[in-house]
Amino acid sequence: MKRMIRKYGPPIFHCINDFGQGSLAALIPFFIANFGLNYYQSATIIFCNTVVASIAQPVLGYVADRWRVPWFIPVGFMVTLVSISAMALATSYEMILALSLLAGVGAALFHPEAALLVNRTQSHELGNAMGRFAVGGSAGFALGPLLAGGVYVFGGQFLWVFTIIALLGVLLYLYAFMGEADTDDTDIADAADTGNRESRAKVLSTGTNDWVSFGKLFFVIASRSILFSVLAIFIPILYITVINGEASASSLALTAYFAMGAVLTYMGGALSDRLGFLKTVRLGNLIFLPSVLVFIFVPNICGFFGAMIPMAFGVFSQYGPITVLGQKYLAKNAGFASGITLGLGITLGGLVAPYVGHLADIYDVQTALMTLIPVGVIGLLMSFWLKEPK
Repeated sequence: MKRMIRKYGPPIFHCINDFGQGSLAALIPFFIANFGLNYYQSATIIFCNTVVASIAQPVLGYVADRWRVPWFIPVGFMVTLVSISAMALATSYEMILALSLLAGVGAALFHPEAALLVNRTQSHELGNAMGRFAVGGSAGFALGPLLAGGVYVFGGQFLWVFTIIALLGVLLYLYAFMGEADTDDTDIADAADTGNRESRAKVLSTGTNDWVSFGKLFFVIASRSILFSVLAIFIPILYITVINGEASASSLALTAYFAMGAVLTYMGGALSDRLGFLKTVRLGNLIFLPSVLVFIFVPNICGFFGAMIPMAFGVFSQYGPITVLGQKYLAKNAGFASGITLGLGITLGGLVAPYVGHLADIYDVQTALMTLIPVGVIGLLMSFWLKEPK
């Protein structure tokens, strides 16, 4: 039983952590209605969630490379989800911002060490394991808005369900990994044989860091992160303001998007085995650009949902390949690379979200979303400048 939980524990914990991250975007219409926020203020909630995480995750990734800090995992997702629950008590916009920031701290703690847990426990099937880990996060982003939609039916107090989920996650972690934190990696990796462990040790001792390629990859990471974050914020807003949908159904639209993302994340990993990591990233950007044009300029329910599948493919299919590329480019610093690809790959886009929200306040939502087009072009061009890792 423990062996099975250790195998599927990392994606489960990733799902639990990203329950909170995904739910925050779905709560934006709720905050707009209850606190009278404009689009700039709404996007600033996401900004606060991501600014600390964007700064802290590379640092915490470096810490994870140097020291074993397994307690970052349960503490991280506990802080994230309890912060979301505490928004039920918020009496001001400033309190929401503070709790959003605290949730970002939890996410920053979680991601680097959780990615390394995949390496330590499943080094014999790292590709599949990292794919499952990425899908777990996408599933969390899909289920989070669905769960957060309960506030439109039951009120803000419904958010305390996130704390219950966090407590269950902590109990699961303690059951599966308690007492394993201080053991050698070879004791944790139940299914890894001696040859696999020796091979991994050799890679770590002889691997090199290609900082130039990783620097180029950072622009691809930033591009995807902006696409991911801006769409997560504005899909429910566009559904309400342009499609004239109900606020209570806006979280379902976001859940549909992230649910597609969970499937397409897995498909992107499988596709990269056939095409290669870089070709999959390039294909994602090529498909995203025309589909986002339909999404923006066909303001009806057919354009909205018709463009969502190819648009989701463009964003989510890159997630796994970018993560693997980062770890290959920085073979000696997998924790730092994971902090960038898995962490900043989600949070970095939130830093520009307030500016997109400001454009929506000045003009309209559709005009603001046009900023996604040059961002996608930059990601595509930079992916063609990269080379396959050795």
